[in-house]
Amino acid sequence: MNATLSTVQEEFVAIGAAMAANCEPCLVYHVQKAREAGVTDEQLQAAVAVAQKVKETPARLMLARANRILVQGDETPGQTVTSRCCG
Repeated sequence: MNATLSTVQEEFVAIGAAMAANCEPCLVYHVQKAREAGVTDEQLQAAVAVAQKVKETPARLMLARANRILVQGDETPGQTVTSRCCG
């Protein structure tokens, strides 16, 4: 199968990636390219909102996990930790 993305789809993906990477130059560039491809500001706002929700979810979950560890002393609920740290 030879699937390709439209220009609009590519720009939505790039905007999501720019949001995830906190890359302002990329965001500005891809918002402009999306506008040139016919994307409305309302659609761009919706895309940024979705990207932000996706980006914030892991941080929110980690904060909840940290609070469980700190407040309840729940260090390994249901999971075995196989390493001490990511490094």
